[in-house]
Amino acid sequence: MATMSNRNNSTNSTMAQTTTTTSPLQTKQPENTRVMQTASNKSNESCGDINIPDYTELRLQNLDKVNEYYNKLLGSYTSTYNQYATQSKGTKNDQNYANTVLLPKYTNYNNQLINLTQSMIKGVNQDIDLIAEQKEELATKTRQVDTIMKNIALLKDKDNEMMVLTSARKDSLSSASDGLDQMNFSTYIFIGINVLVLLVILGLVIYVVYSSYSAGTRARSMNNIYSGISRNTNV
Repeated sequence: MATMSNRNNSTNSTMAQTTTTTSPLQTKQPENTRVMQTASNKSNESCGDINIPDYTELRLQNLDKVNEYYNKLLGSYTSTYNQYATQSKGTKNDQNYANTVLLPKYTNYNNQLINLTQSMIKGVNQDIDLIAEQKEELATKTRQVDTIMKNIALLKDKDNEMMVLTSARKDSLSSASDGLDQMNFSTYIFIGINVLVLLVILGLVIYVVYSSYSAGTRARSMNNIYSGISRNTNV
């Protein structure tokens, strides 16, 4: 504020008649705030043929407008106050002019300065609230991202476990298949051996039966021969 006052002490008194309108900050500040919020995430983007300025550029432009208005208002206030202080010590007519014309004007400028300061404070507080809200939103989204990343990590671990389990099951299935093949081969060999043994036993049985039958037949034949010889000798 001190630099603004020093910079505008040389402003002539004609500004007193040209700056009695209401503060542009009071009428334009909400719109500018919305524009800054909208443009904060649209740096150097274009909408058709309209270039949207980034947040820093728009903020500097708004600050220049506020500073320009403040400097003019402060210059008019300072000039009117100096004129009032001078004429209030003059003649009766000067005092009347000072009290009827300059004092209301001086009071009006003072009120405008107070309103401007309050508007600036209000704007800063709104910006602080918006920053706090965006910070909280960012923290919430950060927590959500952390949760998603943890879930992704868990899914990756589960996927690795499933891959290991699948590989183990494949190995187990392969081992079981190999064991089953070996068992089937052993079973076939055992069946073949049993069939072979059975055939051998059956052959032996047939041989023994045939041998017994042949021996009996020969024995009966010999008996018949012997009996015939015996009958012949008796004749």
